[in-house]
Amino acid sequence: MKVGVVGLGTIGSRVAARLADDGSLHIVYNRTQSKAEVFASAHGVRHAKSAAELVRACDLIITGLSNDDAVRATFGAFAGIEVKGKTFLDMSTITPSISAALSSELKKRGASMLDVPVVGSAPMVERGEAVLLVGGDRAKFETLSPLLHKISKEVLYVGQNGSGLRLKLVHNLVLGSYVVALGEAVQFGLEGGLDPALIEKLLVSLSSVRSPNSALKVPKILNSDYSPQFSLKHMIKDLVIIGTEARLQGSAIPLGATALQLYTLAKKRGFSDEDFSVVAELFKREGAGKKG
Repeated sequence: MKVGVVGLGTIGSRVAARLADDGSLHIVYNRTQSKAEVFASAHGVRHAKSAAELVRACDLIITGLSNDDAVRATFGAFAGIEVKGKTFLDMSTITPSISAALSSELKKRGASMLDVPVVGSAPMVERGEAVLLVGGDRAKFETLSPLLHKISKEVLYVGQNGSGLRLKLVHNLVLGSYVVALGEAVQFGLEGGLDPALIEKLLVSLSSVRSPNSALKVPKILNSDYSPQFSLKHMIKDLVIIGTEARLQGSAIPLGATALQLYTLAKKRGFSDEDFSVVAELFKREGAGKKG
């Protein structure tokens, strides 16, 4: 089976690297050709000059793209290509209904598609510690499960197309609010005169609210290191999708809505491409609770 990866961003590049290291990757494509060339040279695989070329060359196509528009545009480029018998795994976090509609169109053309969003940061994907949430045909999932386990510690079948994405949105709703709370709490402690090392030890190692994300984000917040593991603009994109889905199903998400406002404010301050933990800078810059 020939496997190709379209999209070598923060997550896609690490997924592709794990597959290449396993000997399972055949070819890659990225809109910025130089990135694909460098990756292909480093990992001993081919690079395609277009997404269409990659699809023609592969049996299994993995896509990891930034948003709804990018996914629509990429799959639109496949419209004139014979895809019968091919399988698509989309690891992008997009609107569930769009993913389900794309899957339906591919099915009419004799192809299969699963939504396979990733739960986990870039370092977790790199170490094979991420979780994959899968929506789509169960038989196809079971066939591909061994490959999916090569790039993750856990693969969870969720249900029909789009359901993997819905569960991912549940995760990111919590994550978006949690990191805002971490930023607020860290600054509250610092302005109270506490030792930063003690704040870190509590939130990362001892507290009942510690988590893999507190271990990742608290040191970044304390050191003002916002090199992206998951960018602010992508968190905003996910919270916007969550807000739309919440309105459609009549769900109340007051914490998610507040978090979105804060991330949007951080974007206006020029932090769009930084790690989303940069939202903590709002509390520093605005001096929330600061002593006169």
